Amino acid sequence: MENIPIIFVTPWYGYFAGGAEVAARSLAEQLAKRGFSVQILTTCCRSPFENWWYNTLPAGVEEINGAIVRRFPVNEQGENLYHEANYRVINKMEVGEKYQRQFVQYSINSQALIDYASTCTKEHLVIAIPYIHGLTYSLVKALGGQASIIPCFHNEPQIQWITTAEMMALSRQIFFLTEAEKTLAIRQFGRLIGRRIVESNVMGVGVELPAKIQKLIDQKNDELPKNTKLKYHLPEKFFVYVGRKDIGKNILTLINYFQEYLVNGGEASLVFLGGGDSQLLPASKEFIDLGFLPDEDKYLIISQAQGLINLSLNESFSLVLMEAWLCEVPVIVHRGCEVTTEHCLNSQGGIPISSKEEFQVALKILSNENTNKILAKRGKRYVQSNYSWDAVIDRFLRSAYQE
Repeated sequence: MENIPIIFVTPWYGYFAGGAEVAARSLAEQLAKRGFSVQILTTCCRSPFENWWYNTLPAGVEEINGAIVRRFPVNEQGENLYHEANYRVINKMEVGEKYQRQFVQYSINSQALIDYASTCTKEHLVIAIPYIHGLTYSLVKALGGQASIIPCFHNEPQIQWITTAEMMALSRQIFFLTEAEKTLAIRQFGRLIGRRIVESNVMGVGVELPAKIQKLIDQKNDELPKNTKLKYHLPEKFFVYVGRKDIGKNILTLINYFQEYLVNGGEASLVFLGGGDSQLLPASKEFIDLGFLPDEDKYLIISQAQGLINLSLNESFSLVLMEAWLCEVPVIVHRGCEVTTEHCLNSQGGIPISSKEEFQVALKILSNENTNKILAKRGKRYVQSNYSWDAVIDRFLRSAYQE
């Protein structure tokens, strides 16, 4: 297979562990390990939690885990115009074409990056991720049919915008992370794009735990996981949430449902791993926020949980589900998210719920040790069969190099 140089374009890289950034970074590093020439074009903004119109990192070139990373200054104008448009999105107001274009033009962007890509990426496979930011739209438009995208679609208002349709129509290739995401895209853009979208492949995301951790889990060696549990003063029984503490992740629903479980006599606690707004959590000993932890401790804590809970309605893949299954832990998801529900139905390794009552039943099911182990093993088989890095890289390359 011809080794065409590959360039990934993403707003943030190297300092942020959001889903799209992790997908881009892990794919880039895996390709570099296999001998492919890989570059990343990104901005000087460190993360989405910092000012998108301010450069917190120096422009320039560095190497990160075998991939060349080029950083470019962000556009510093238009912050107020972006927030004006985003206010309408957040408050579920009508967002006409004027505000759609305003949102896209003035969200995180870099004219310096676009100028570089327009002149220095010939004979390269250029792939932008995710669809929702101005940088991706600007790149696809500037390269005029030569740039591909990994959209990371959610069922959200922006997928219906004219700017998204324009970007999809101009994209050379489209790489989907799940069948549910592809189905959503076909529903929205099938008539506009036709065969190209229907024939696009679903590549997924590769998921592997650190070898040391996977060996401990596979060998049923509980000593280190239990020591980690003691280190963080965790209770005997707990469920775990991994990710950003954010209203957009449906975390208030999770908290409300879990409080009902506790009122009804539930004995387990809920442990939160990751960043976000800690003030969203109740001041209660049953809600434990550990924030960011080293990866090894994170996986060991997950492996001791009775289940991982992710009730987010907007997921394009959900890496944390895969990690939980590799840790031999079953999951609970919200039936309103097609992607996570599809994973659970295909793997038979988790329980989709759609109400407070179903949530209580799911917690009770996962509290049964025998049922818990059966679901967890099914989930682990699903990940190992479908989302090993060898399988994902093979699907990616077959799609990337087809004409």
